[in-house]
Amino acid sequence: MINVKSFLSIFGCTLSYCTLLCVPALADQCSYITKEQALTAVSRLNLNQTIYLLCEPCGEEIPKPTRIENLSIEIVNYQDYWQVKVNDRGIDLAYVFIDSGIDGNLINLAAISDCQARSVSTVLEK
Repeated sequence: MINVKSFLSIFGCTLSYCTLLCVPALADQCSYITKEQALTAVSRLNLNQTIYLLCEPCGEEIPKPTRIENLSIEIVNYQDYWQVKVNDRGIDLAYVFIDSGIDGNLINLAAISDCQARSVSTVLEK
């Protein structure tokens, strides 16, 4: 017969380990995207525009404003994926919000670009 304490201890450790493995999967949801998604995202961005960076799955609560000084897309060295670069750094569309033009709200760039992101808001109230 299995000792209940041992079973619960092993089960708890296994569950914790699995959770740790799953969290990084949320980290890069919409970093590597299709060319069409990259073009859609870039078409909504402009030089000197302010974007707002917020990683909700990471526990962040306050969007960080960032001004776009340079903007590009490039193919990455993985399958046929592309990446949007802002200020020479690849961005994850899931954690980027832009002005929606409605009531001062911010809209998620992944949602606009048709990239399915989990655990992020589609719209943030400013």
